[in-house]
Amino acid sequence: MKIPNAIWTLLIGIVLTLASLWYGQNHGLLPVAASDEAPLVDGLFNTMMTVSTGIFLIVEGVLIYAVIRYRRRAGDNADGPAIEGNVPLEILWTAIPAIIVIGISLYSFDVYNNMGGFDPHSAHAAPMMENAMNMPGTAMAATLISTEASGQVSQLDT
Repeated sequence: MKIPNAIWTLLIGIVLTLASLWYGQNHGLLPVAASDEAPLVDGLFNTMMTVSTGIFLIVEGVLIYAVIRYRRRAGDNADGPAIEGNVPLEILWTAIPAIIVIGISLYSFDVYNNMGGFDPHSAHAAPMMENAMNMPGTAMAATLISTEASGQVSQLDT
């Protein structure tokens, strides 16, 4: 019994999807998280790794299939048929990468926004010290001249 091509395509698609999802989440390329934003950036990187692994497996699979299936047979020295453009195929292979790039762009925009990228004062504000109000009139920085408790100036002032 011959298995229909639609079933083969479905099975290969499922295997490629599972392989790219597995590798995209288990690649081990990221360092230990060292910041509060690390889970957001790691999620973006894992998504991009999943998508790129899937694209790689599809392209390489089609390439290997085409090399084996359409190789030149012994004694065949004729040229292949001249084929003009295929407009629906060209639209498809232009639209799919555009959709992928727009999707990743929107996701990275969301990650950047969640990290505080569009509110510059929230993420990069100077930390406030709580003891500043407990000592009114005192400076937070050290002075250049060292003084003792008795009010005498040390030798650094001479």
